Amino acid sequence: MRLQFKGKTPAWARILTGLLVINIFLQLAAAWWIPHWAAIQPDLTHAYKVQFRGGPAYFVQSWLGALYDYGFYAGFALVGAFLLLLWLDRDKVERI
Repeated sequence: MRLQFKGKTPAWARILTGLLVINIFLQLAAAWWIPHWAAIQPDLTHAYKVQFRGGPAYFVQSWLGALYDYGFYAGFALVGAFLLLLWLDRDKVERI
């Protein structure tokens, strides 16, 4: 079973899919970058504490720490928004 839109794919589907892919890429990049390049001692610009399980605490800039901490939940919100809009436009979806 496969689902597809009748006619053109709506703009919201393309936008949400793009945002989800960007979020996943940024989450993977942050998870790789923080243990390799982040400071172990805090300073004025690197004051946000990120702790990996079983490892030392790393200190990063606040925007990077917020991206790392809340990006996971943002992914769930994007998938939820996609499913909600898909349900609302269910008359435009056909089963093949």
